[in-house]
Amino acid sequence: MVDDKPRRSAPGGRTAAGKHKAGDARATKLVGRTPATEERAKKKSARLLLQRASRRPRASEKGEVAEDAGGRLFVTALARGLEVLSAFRAGDGALGNLELARRTELPKPTISRITHTLTQLGYLSYNSRLGTYELGGRTLTLSYAALANLDIRRVARPIMQSLAETHNLHIALAVRDKLMMLNVETCEGHGLVGLRLAPGSRVPIAVTAIGKAYLATVSDDERNRILDAIRKQYGDDWPLIKRSIETSILDVEQRGFCVSTGEWRKDINAVGAPIATPGGGAIYALSFGGPAYLVSQDQLEHEFGPALAAAANTISTSLGSPRI
Repeated sequence: MVDDKPRRSAPGGRTAAGKHKAGDARATKLVGRTPATEERAKKKSARLLLQRASRRPRASEKGEVAEDAGGRLFVTALARGLEVLSAFRAGDGALGNLELARRTELPKPTISRITHTLTQLGYLSYNSRLGTYELGGRTLTLSYAALANLDIRRVARPIMQSLAETHNLHIALAVRDKLMMLNVETCEGHGLVGLRLAPGSRVPIAVTAIGKAYLATVSDDERNRILDAIRKQYGDDWPLIKRSIETSILDVEQRGFCVSTGEWRKDINAVGAPIATPGGGAIYALSFGGPAYLVSQDQLEHEFGPALAAAANTISTSLGSPRI
């Protein structure tokens, strides 16, 4: 008896005839491609790969916490206490011991002892009804003192606000916090939607314009330490991210700014530029951008990038630093 049913040639259930038709369709599509179409397809594919890589870190931040720590003067107990305080982020609200243990990757009994000690000293405030902690008064006092003593905020804010209102975009000033960039000042235009990052918020150093601008300016030794930590964090995605960072470093050297289109978030485009403080002190960076539908690649390259680089140099010279 003859079986007249079409034979399946693969687990996916497609018939041989179906495969031939699909192959013919693909061949027809490829024949119609022009060199310009192929180039656009390659760029889109590379951008999508970088977006996927930036969303798939392979390790937590624990391995990067002590990237340059160690030595006989290093106090591990103090470092752990500070890690617990660093686990609190802008907009998070109160946290329990379980969440703090997850974020710091410290054992829960260790977390319990640390939070108890910090509460007794006033650095944390405990809610006995919910069993959660918030940053206490002494922590806030330190934060306000640090911000008040940052001359760069006083100098940078009017320049940042003017730029934000002129172009109706978001601008941030940040400093490095391990493998993140910590925003210490932000401004935005009155009509901006889609991107609002408050002071205290953090963004990844590896896949943002502000982070890559920072990497372009630090010493070779510090950059190598940071890049090694980023390599461990991103695993197999590291080669793609490394190429993007190298391109951005070259852009900062040549033009004073670097570009990030959809690397951190697929719907956010931005430019970044570094700021140096006098006497080889802390290095800061600026970012300037907004939703992709408002900020095109051409605008980043020819309008917003040069404007941000000029603002960064104005801030640097106002602080008494040489132009970068």
